[in-house]
Amino acid sequence: MPPPSLSPTPTILLPHLPPKTLVGIDLITFTSTANFHGIRDLPEGWHFLYTGTTESFSLRCGAWFYVGDISAADAAAAAGHADSTAVDRRTQGLGGAGGETEIRIWKWDQNVEALVPLRGDNDAERQEAMRHKANLGAVWQSGGLFGYRSRVPPSRSSSSSGRKEEEDRDEEDNEEEGRSDWVGLTRWISPQLLSRVLGDPDFDVDGRPRWMVTSASTAAQDADHIPGLKGPGAVSADGVAGEQEKELRFLPVDLKRTWREGAIGRERTEAAQDRSWALGDLIRRYSVSSADERIVEAQVLGELQFTFLMVLTMMNFSCLEQWKRLLSLILTCRAAIKERETFFRDVLRLLRLHLRRCDDVEGGLFEMNGDDGGAFLRKLLTNFKRTVDEVFEGAGSIVKTELDELEKWVKREYGWELRREAIVRRGMLQLEDGEQVEMELNDWEADDETGEYAPVVVDLGEGGGSESEDADDVDMQDIQLQ
Repeated sequence: MPPPSLSPTPTILLPHLPPKTLVGIDLITFTSTANFHGIRDLPEGWHFLYTGTTESFSLRCGAWFYVGDISAADAAAAAGHADSTAVDRRTQGLGGAGGETEIRIWKWDQNVEALVPLRGDNDAERQEAMRHKANLGAVWQSGGLFGYRSRVPPSRSSSSSGRKEEEDRDEEDNEEEGRSDWVGLTRWISPQLLSRVLGDPDFDVDGRPRWMVTSASTAAQDADHIPGLKGPGAVSADGVAGEQEKELRFLPVDLKRTWREGAIGRERTEAAQDRSWALGDLIRRYSVSSADERIVEAQVLGELQFTFLMVLTMMNFSCLEQWKRLLSLILTCRAAIKERETFFRDVLRLLRLHLRRCDDVEGGLFEMNGDDGGAFLRKLLTNFKRTVDEVFEGAGSIVKTELDELEKWVKREYGWELRREAIVRRGMLQLEDGEQVEMELNDWEADDETGEYAPVVVDLGEGGGSESEDADDVDMQDIQLQ
């Protein structure tokens, strides 16, 4: 392959980064060396850069930033407008077509063990920024800049020239696929979304924004409130705790109450089984008009992407919980499937991409045979498939088409069977010693209303007067399971 050109490309400089620091950029991670000074050849679009003092148990700190004209990010996310006036005011004309090459400078701060941008608040910082930019060519020639990759290239062994050319083509295809996946994983990310979830961005010396997040960041509903300790968002005297415990402002999803206020009887029961009202209420609550609902749908999709990527890169527990809450809300809808077909198609397409990237984490992001990932998703998808089949009754639909593709993928990769009638509920299992025992699958009792979920008949007695009982005073002996 020809040597890289030394003409300036979008670059992020990371001066004073200690050797053996864990560094992650988008979907790859590596350990820094003494000669590592930054990353060059950053493609246009969203990027997430994070660090950790060790590969496993240390706090991870990262930030989102956009290469190119950031006003295009909203259009790409189908948001159409950005409500962060600070971003609009300070980024107009920066990094766009015809502008100067983007050189970001984030230096290591030993006090917080994280990268912080040179803000240019004083003459010393502005002069330092100019010095780093002027020295960029020398750093590049010395091999101190890591060429951006969306995937780790496969290891090479000594081979013939023909074999090397084939490996080069495979590497290029691998890189193109990785870049395509990253674009798909960040399609709905926007400045508006990041400002809502993470708060206002901070700006570097050139006025370019970045949104900070750590593995300790959490939403209020997921926080452990321990007496005597400060909650999320609390700022200590040195400001470090505030960064590490930033509160995540997610869309409010309450799966325990999915009906309108004042609903009773059948309406409440149906809203508990079909969460379409709760999804619609969430979208309408943040919409100015009916035409604006698509913008809020993009925010929901963007939050699905944000939470997944923060689990993938930062191991953030609160983001995992919100990712599961959003999927639990969306995939238990019925009436909304026809009303928002494009939205549900996009959710299924995004979920398939999420599952494809789960193995990017060593050991896998979810235990697909366990309760934390496999059982949760398998049950959601099985019930959702039955709902989609009933809603469309053999008719064509973009939702059904996308669900069929997802069904084929999970069956091939995980062996999941999403058709309820194809799942063996009861049968004989042969043990290692040859003994056969009868086994019954009870994972679906809640849906079939069997076992502990069976209907309850309460005998309140006949007539009135002293023989009648209040429902609140029924003796447990009068309750019979049918």
